[in-house]
Amino acid sequence: MKRLLTFGLPILAMIAMAIYWYSEMNAEAPPRQISALEITGDACDLIAEKASMHLPEALPFQKMEKAARRARVLEMCMNDRVYVENPAWPAYAKPLAQKAAQAQQISYDEAYENLRRASMLKLKPANNEPLYWVAAKKPAKQ
Repeated sequence: MKRLLTFGLPILAMIAMAIYWYSEMNAEAPPRQISALEITGDACDLIAEKASMHLPEALPFQKMEKAARRARVLEMCMNDRVYVENPAWPAYAKPLAQKAAQAQQISYDEAYENLRRASMLKLKPANNEPLYWVAAKKPAKQ
């Protein structure tokens, strides 16, 4: 009986802990709700990618031209789907663009545009950063 308590009880406890650990690892997390902004942004990103896919990227100016086309198509698509630039975003981005311009030794406008293009693709809020896109207010019916 003493041998059973000495060896059997710890083994039984280890088996119970293994079963608990296994069940916790395989527990399904509740599915995350995808926002309307994420759905619209993904659809518009796909449209923008298709619109710029055929452009060549052999030379540096062609890469810039392709990025500009993609950003413009994304912006038009989001505007068509009633999303506009967040008014709080430029105030957040200006100091970041100034720092990036100094660090990368590029113009402020280029740094701002690079930041804008990157932020256009962020569809989930992160840290205290404002999202680039917000839903436009619908005009009041008269």
